[in-house]
Amino acid sequence: MKCTKQLNNKLEKSANFIQFDWVEFMSKEYFGVVEAINECYKKMLEIGKCKEVFRRVDGNQCELLTAKSKKDFLNAKKNILLRYSRYVDSGAPKLTISIDVELVPDPRKYTNSGQAMPTEREIIVKEQLIEHEFVTNNLNIKKCNTCLECHMEKDVMTKEDSYTCKKCKDRNDPNHFIRNNMHPIWYEIEDDGTFRMDSFDKRIPRFDRPHELLRLSMAEKLLIRRCANFVPSIHLSNGTFALKGHCVTFPQDITEMCNELPLRKEAVVVFIRYIGNKDSSAVYPKSLRVNRQNVLEALLWLKKHNPHYADITINESNLDWMNGQNEANIGTQASILETKDTQRYKINATEEEVVSSGQEQIEKSNIIDDSCDMDIACMHANEKNFLPTGNDAEIMKTFVEIAKKTDQLSEIMNFPPIDHDSPIRYVFS
Repeated sequence: MKCTKQLNNKLEKSANFIQFDWVEFMSKEYFGVVEAINECYKKMLEIGKCKEVFRRVDGNQCELLTAKSKKDFLNAKKNILLRYSRYVDSGAPKLTISIDVELVPDPRKYTNSGQAMPTEREIIVKEQLIEHEFVTNNLNIKKCNTCLECHMEKDVMTKEDSYTCKKCKDRNDPNHFIRNNMHPIWYEIEDDGTFRMDSFDKRIPRFDRPHELLRLSMAEKLLIRRCANFVPSIHLSNGTFALKGHCVTFPQDITEMCNELPLRKEAVVVFIRYIGNKDSSAVYPKSLRVNRQNVLEALLWLKKHNPHYADITINESNLDWMNGQNEANIGTQASILETKDTQRYKINATEEEVVSSGQEQIEKSNIIDDSCDMDIACMHANEKNFLPTGNDAEIMKTFVEIAKKTDQLSEIMNFPPIDHDSPIRYVFS
C-alpha cells in the first residue's frame, strides 16, 4: 500500500520542464531541443517502439534525455531517426497519429496561455492508448503450417506458408499431429487403391476439402448420407414453423439399410414447403438441385478415401427419377401429400397475412434482375394492424371495473399482443 501510494503521488504530479547544462533554458536552441525530443517520441509511437526507447525495462533513461553535450544529443537523435527509417523501409505497418503528443512539455504552450500542465499519468495514459491502437491495427490471423491452427499475432514479417506458432516450435515435431491422428485429414490414393508416396516414401496428407464434396448441394448431401436424424417440425400460424422438442441422435445398425447409395428419392424423407403464396406459383430453392454427375463422383470419392463408404454399392438406377436429365430439382419431382384440412386450418388460411408495405414499392419500381435465377415471392402487402388506442384501453378498463363490482374477475382473460411483452386485459361478457 505504501508503494502504491507513492506511485500515485508521483503520477499525479505535473510534468516538469526538462533542462540541460549545455543549452540555455527558454532560449531558441532550447525550444529546438524540446521539439526534437517530442518528434522522436512521436515517431517511436508510430512504429510501436516507444517502450523500447523511452520506457526501458532496465530503468535507464533514453540517451536523448540524459545527453551531457550537444554532440551526445545529436548522436542519440540520429540513432532514433535511423531506427525509424529502417522500420519504415522494411514495409512494416505504421500508425498515423493525428493528435498532439509530447513527452516533454513545451514551455511556450503553458507559460502565458494559462493552460494547466499535464500530469505524468495523463502522458502515460495517452501513450498507452496509442500503443493499444497500434497493436489492434496490426493484429493478423496467422495459420501455423504445422498444427494448422489460426493464431492472432502482431504483424509477423514472414510468409504465410512459413509461419510456425510458438507451441509447435517448442514441440519441434512437425509430424506430431499426423502420427497421433489428430487432424481431420485424407491421403492421396492411386487408382489401384494404394497410397501415393512422396519422395521420402511417406503418404501424402491433404488437409483441404475435396472438390467432389465441396460442390454438393443440400439435396445431393441427403442422397449420399448413410445416417439421418429426425427433427419434428410444427406449424405455428400464418406460415411460421418451429422445431418441437430436442434433436437426439441414437446409434443404430445401418449396415444393410444404407449400403446401397445414392438413396432412392422415396428414402429421402424431407418436408418441402412451397416458397410462394396464393398470388404466385410455387418455386423451389437451389439447395434442392440434384446433379447426377456430382452425386456419383462424390460417392466414388468417398468409396475410395473414406473407410465408412468402402463397402457401399453405387446403384445409378436410384436416380432414374431424374428421367435421364443430368440435373433436376428434387422438389419438382417429389410426391405431393394431400392432407385433410381442419376447421382451424381453413380459418387461418383465409386470414390476411400482413407484412411491410415495402413490397408495394418494390413492385412499383419494376426492377428486373437477370442475375437471379430463382424468383422468391413474399406475402402480399396489406393494411397494418394498429395496436389498441387510448380510447380502446379505457373501454377495457371499464369492463375490468364492472367485473370487479359484479364478482366476475374469473372471467377476465389475458391476451398477449403480437410482441408478447404486454398482455392486454380483456373481459368476456
